[in-house]
Amino acid sequence: MKKITLALLAAVLLFPLTGCSLSLLGTPTPFPTLPVLPSPTQLSASPTPIASPTPLASPTATPVTPSPTVVLPTLTTGPGPSVTPGGVVTGSPSGPYAVILVASADVLNIRAAAGPGNPIVGTFAPTATNVMRTGPSTYVGSNLWVEVQNPSGGTGWVNAHYLTEYVTPAAFCADGKVNTLITKLDNALTTSNGELFAPLVSPAHGIDVRLWRYGTVVNYDQEHARWVFESMYEVNWGPAPGSGLDTIGSFHVAVLPKLQEVFNASYSLNCNDPGVAASFSLEPWPNEYANIHYYNVYKPGTPGVDLDWRLWLVGVEYVKDQPYLYALIHFQWEP
Repeated sequence: MKKITLALLAAVLLFPLTGCSLSLLGTPTPFPTLPVLPSPTQLSASPTPIASPTPLASPTATPVTPSPTVVLPTLTTGPGPSVTPGGVVTGSPSGPYAVILVASADVLNIRAAAGPGNPIVGTFAPTATNVMRTGPSTYVGSNLWVEVQNPSGGTGWVNAHYLTEYVTPAAFCADGKVNTLITKLDNALTTSNGELFAPLVSPAHGIDVRLWRYGTVVNYDQEHARWVFESMYEVNWGPAPGSGLDTIGSFHVAVLPKLQEVFNASYSLNCNDPGVAASFSLEPWPNEYANIHYYNVYKPGTPGVDLDWRLWLVGVEYVKDQPYLYALIHFQWEP
């Protein structure tokens, strides 16, 4: 009986101790819940195609690398031209045409059939002005190929992108239609009117714009030219003379003010003459544009300042005997 009593007493004493042990541990207190921050929203930056920068060219050095080219975003304003691959279209013989966009150490290949994979049967020099079309043409992909007379005999095919209608320098400089074109360009620029600017741009090659001679080349076709004054699409135009810092901005921000500075002023026109630009570049007019004629549009410097002169070289291409804008290249004083 005493043993039973002692056992019961021990059980009664053990139970509260066990209960105390469990209550001390209790349910684990959870760590404070951290607030879930929303993922940072990226700013919608204007797409900035950054081309590989070219070294800043000095007047005594010729750049050895081609200017980078920007590919503009595809517009969805309407359907593009209808292209029937492989379909040869007949036409009448025409010419003469001149070779363009071929480097001075290169040639334009004449091929046995349309397309870059066909055998080469002849060549044209990068400055040739004797290209005669026989009539037929066809598309290979999105590229127009035309049949031409091969100087070595027979016929062959070349990519029409590298041809332009040939006009003699004398005929170009005497053509009043070019002066009218520049007057219309003046009006479009000073009013920032894309509807006036777009029809002036070459329907064959668009217009190449270079803020700096050895900077980035941006090509605007007529549709892109229509919105260029409003668009905030940014471009790295390349290193500015003097500072060497890249100029980044839209056409509206980086290029238009320099155009308006000249076209809003009293400027002079000089045909196929680089003017003072020749003092700052060994090749103010690119070799690959050798068969594209141009005017220099020059705003003289302010008396007493003089170094704030500006100059634009305005290239002109003929399409069906009508002059269109082909290129704009800007020059200013360089330290």
